[in-house]
Amino acid sequence: WQPLPWVRGHVEFTDGNAWGGVRLFAPREWLPEGWVASVGANQRLSNNTLTGKSWWSLALSIPLYKVPDLPVQSANVYRAPLPVLAAGQLPDPSYEARIVPLPAAASAPLPPANTTNVLAESTPALKLTPGVNPTSLPPAQAAVAGDAKPVLDSHLNELAVALQAKGLEDISVGRMPDGSIAVVANNASYKWNSLDALGAAMGAVSRTLGFARSGYRLILTQRQIPLVAVTGQTDCLMQWVNNAGETCAAGQLSTPGAGPLEALHDGVRWVVREAQPSWQTLRIAFAPVLRTNIATDVGVLDYSLGVNVGLSLPLWKGANAEWSRNVPLAQSDDYQAQGVFGSRRVRSRTERLALTQTVRVPLERWVAPGNDELASRWGLGAVTAQGTVGRVGTFFDGAHGAIRWEPGEGSHRFVGQGGLFKNTDFNNINGYLPGLRTAKPLLASYRYAFMPTRTYAEATAGQFMNNDRGFQLGLRQWFSDVAVNAYYRRTSFSDTRPRNFVGIEVSLPIGPRQDSTPANHFQLSGTQRFSHAVELLIDNPNTVMPGLGVAPPVPSIDATFNSDRASLVYFEDNIRRIRDSAR
Repeated sequence: WQPLPWVRGHVEFTDGNAWGGVRLFAPREWLPEGWVASVGANQRLSNNTLTGKSWWSLALSIPLYKVPDLPVQSANVYRAPLPVLAAGQLPDPSYEARIVPLPAAASAPLPPANTTNVLAESTPALKLTPGVNPTSLPPAQAAVAGDAKPVLDSHLNELAVALQAKGLEDISVGRMPDGSIAVVANNASYKWNSLDALGAAMGAVSRTLGFARSGYRLILTQRQIPLVAVTGQTDCLMQWVNNAGETCAAGQLSTPGAGPLEALHDGVRWVVREAQPSWQTLRIAFAPVLRTNIATDVGVLDYSLGVNVGLSLPLWKGANAEWSRNVPLAQSDDYQAQGVFGSRRVRSRTERLALTQTVRVPLERWVAPGNDELASRWGLGAVTAQGTVGRVGTFFDGAHGAIRWEPGEGSHRFVGQGGLFKNTDFNNINGYLPGLRTAKPLLASYRYAFMPTRTYAEATAGQFMNNDRGFQLGLRQWFSDVAVNAYYRRTSFSDTRPRNFVGIEVSLPIGPRQDSTPANHFQLSGTQRFSHAVELLIDNPNTVMPGLGVAPPVPSIDATFNSDRASLVYFEDNIRRIRDSAR
């Protein structure tokens, strides 16, 4: 019963026992939009020993993501309802437009459904053209009008400095034969989301070259692999960033699914070449390590907590060497050395010492040489391979390879992977991994992205890391940079009956939205993504069965592609955040 906004009472009656309590809520103006904080007092009303006679409670609720309000229409304005905020209350970060004027010529009402396209055409925002082959894009206009200023080499050097100040690396700036400006920048600092890196790069271009009416061709890379490109005019880009007018579109997005992005820079003459090289910066990262067992016969919550300290160094294009070590911090009794879960505790050991090489496979040259239309139709420019050799997963030595294909707009993604590893700890391994002298993972996976709700449907099948065979089906829901994955898995060893699991996994970035800017050949970094899952064996008996359905503990090829968020449909869906970062 809540008679006032700031007070709520409750009574609970269960199996002949009763409890009561009251909660006091903090005023809304004390908190950011969507947050809820309260303090409570609770009292046992019946005579039992199930709980204490009374206790206090504190609660804090933080929304993972604010779902945009549905827009209302009028003849001359697009308006999404503003949230009702109390005096002094801070709005939470939102990447959706609230008020967007329409062009003067627009007299018809807005279409009710496709909000993204409405915003893209009327902001002015990026003009989005799904599935366009970058090689067939019209050249960015480089004509210099009477009042336009020319772009000098000194301006290109200023742009390189501005990109470096934003934490970008491997920066190249040059001139195309048509007079437009070519820009390449690598993202190694924006771990939460590559959208932030793209926006930062576009902001630097607009502020440095916005005075000129010059074309630009910007390619953002990840591990020096082209991720996304934007082409347009610098003066229009500056207007878009500043929301100062709507005389022209800011640019045109393209991703490898429509064609190789490198073709955008064919014939370039570089003025600045690979400034702030990534191979000169050593990175140190800290990430939590958490292993849990929840609601078992031996305890409600058993845990082993540690920290992973890692060093990584880019070597050459697409190559990265890394060493990381787990350090234990705390653990429950059942995770002690002689405890029930002692074999799974976090130990002070090297977790990974490996070399990883990522390359784009030039399939369009082999399958459809000179046929850009066929290469674009089949997404031949969006095939990427990755190989890892060394020690992974604490005691597995060997090699692993993966290949990824994300054609077209990126609604579909396919990955195949396989490896061969020797178990260096075989003599000490527990009996739940029978005969695991060698690990031979061989897996195929598929993902479909439904962007209206930001939901991914995922399926994986094959032989997992510990040589058990089966499949896993899941639904992953994205809330900005936080993902919640609900899944079902069925797997077994060759000589055991199948086991069925259901689980839920939460995945989120740890650390600042932007890492520290590389300085003095050193960078302090967070972890791109921390994931933790709680799963339940639904068979009878439901004995704890660790080690089933484990993915190979190698660098994920999807991590290179913004945690599997590098499709054209994803960038289209997040134009507001790109501009937020640019501003």
